[in-house]
Formats: sequence, C-alpha cells, structure tokens
Amino acid sequence: MQFHPFARRLLALALTAAFMTTAALSGFAVYAMPIQAAYPQESIYLFDADTGEALVEQNPDLPRCVASLTKMMTALLVLESGTDLSASITIPASLTPELQSIRANRGHTIGLQAGETVRRIDMMYAMLLPSANDAASVLAVDTSGGLAAFAAQMNVRASQLGCTATHFTCPHGLYDGGNYSTARDMAKIALACYADPTYRQIADTMSYKLPATNVHPARTVTTTNKLLKPGSGYYRSYAHGMKTGFTTLAGRCFVTFAEKDGHTYGLVVLGSDLDNIYRECAEILDWAFASFSDRQLTDTQTVLTTVPLTKCRNEETVELYAAEPVSGYGHADDPITYSFEVPESVSATVKDNAVIGSATVYLDGYEIGTVD
Repeated sequence: MQFHPFARRLLALALTAAFMTTAALSGFAVYAMPIQAAYPQESIYLFDADTGEALVEQNPDLPRCVASLTKMMTALLVLESGTDLSASITIPASLTPELQSIRANRGHTIGLQAGETVRRIDMMYAMLLPSANDAASVLAVDTSGGLAAFAAQMNVRASQLGCTATHFTCPHGLYDGGNYSTARDMAKIALACYADPTYRQIADTMSYKLPATNVHPARTVTTTNKLLKPGSGYYRSYAHGMKTGFTTLAGRCFVTFAEKDGHTYGLVVLGSDLDNIYRECAEILDWAFASFSDRQLTDTQTVLTTVPLTKCRNEETVELYAAEPVSGYGHADDPITYSFEVPESVSATVKDNAVIGSATVYLDGYEIGTVD
C-alpha cells in the first residue's frame, strides 16, 4: 500500500470513554492563595462542590471555634429527621434556663419563650437568616428530646460525613467551650446542607416574615449574608447563602457557595473580621470563576502520538489522532498529558479511519476521559 509523504490520519470511529468527554473538575492541585487575607492565621478553604476537591487552602485543618456555623449541622439534623416542618410545637418550660443563658451571653434571639407555640419552619428561617440562637436550641430539643442528646447526635453525624477534627457541645455555637471544627470539616458539613433543597431555599432567602404567635406579633427577619444583598457592595449574583457566624473567640466566619455556567464552588473562611470577611470571599470566588473554565484538551487535527509503520518504504511511522475532541474543566495553567494503549507497530496495509488504540487524557495529572 502506497502512503502519501504525509501519513494518512488514523481516525477513530467513536469514543470509548466511560464518562462524558466534557468532564467536571476532578481533584486538581491546590493553588496559591489568590488574595491578601486579613490575617495569616485565618482558615480559608475553597473547593469544587461537584467533586469536593480543594483548590485553595490556608490552615484548613486547624481546629478552631466556628460560632454560628454550628447551626448548619443543627439544620441538617432537623431536615434529615423527616419531621413535619409546617407543624407547630410549644416550647417546654425545661428550656427556660437555656433561653436565659443565651440572653446572658448576648446571643442573638427572636425572643422565644416557654409556652410559645411556633412552627418549625419559622424557627428554621430564624436560625439560618438572622442566626437566632434560641431557635436553634428549641429545634434541638424538639428533635432529640434534650440538648445533650442533640449534641451527641451532631457528633455522630459529623463523623459519618468524614469530619476528623470536629466536636459540638451545643446546637448554636454561641458557647465556644468544646465546640470546634476546621475549615475542611465545615466544608463536608456544608456540602451535605447544600445537597438539601430545603436548606438551600432557606439560606438563599433575603427576608422572611415570621407569622404571629401566641406571644409575638408578626415580624420580618433578614439574612446576615452580604453576598446576597444587592446594596451591600459585596453582592454577587452567583452566590448562594449558607451561614455566617461570629463570637469573640471565633472571629468572623462564613460559608458560601457560588454557581455559574454549570460550575459550583464552596468556600469556608474562619477567623476573619467584619471589615474583611465579605471582601475575602467575593475576591476568592471572583478569582475562581475567572481562572477556571472549560478547555478543549484534544482536537482531531493534532497528532497525539506515532506508532512504527512496517511494510512501508516511504514512511517509518504513522501518526495517530484523537477520534473526537475531549474537553475538561480546569485552570488555564493546568498541564495536559496522555497515556496510550497502542500496538508496538502497525502494518502499512492498515485502512484509513481504523481504530488503532486509545488515549487517556489527563488534566493536571487527573484523568478526564479516554478516546479512540
């Protein structure tokens, strides 16, 4: 068989990938901190929400107080309990010492009182939007029968989610003693919350009207998340509310998610301050969307590799091309590499368009797909 001086292409007939060639980010390396953090001791953890892989981290495994981020776990347990959120409960008198303690510690409340009848869903909104500590304690007792029992349940669930340096002693985070976690662990809890549509609906809400109870008139609560507020100066249309937190020991804490063009990031910041927490989060997420994108990793016009050609006097090798384009989501600087499954040689009697082997495509060392 006579070959053209430029070897004929050997194109594949179809993909052999086990998954789509447009793949999500999968395990990319940790990148340099893209912003100036307010404090070197802050914990910062940016991750891909689809894979859970870390992208940017600073002190991610440092145990520290997490303040009202604790309420994410409280909300998760209430939601996972399957209780009727639209039903009303009456606050027991046994909770009076806890409600008094919350007020004594200057924790934010909605003024719940023993004997007051409230709906669970209203307390969920009060707990997650303005961060009402009393609502968290009422929900905890309602779910597990007591505060200690609920704390034990929180710790069991944290372990199930893969948390390795997390311990809860209360449902709200107002009491710092013995209540701690890490940025990496909080990301695991946040992912579980983000997967629950009810949590997301509540956390994304700007304001919510609490109906009148037998103690209080109707009133409106609003979110503390400035990324959700158009007039805040830190508003980001891509942001999804998760939870804010503050105590003197914990500093300013924040968990948020961000989604745009089918890609979602999660971000945990612990130990910042009021002047910087929202700036840091907005700048990190802006960097992520500017730095990562869908990239074409292979095309059908570029030689991927060659194989020795036998029984041919004009050409020593034959060029192999990808059958189809392969795309992946990643950073612009991520290197593209390949591994090949091809024969040691190919006979010159090979037909054009024959499948000679396969190539596995990697982006930054992580497998994206396999193509003929």
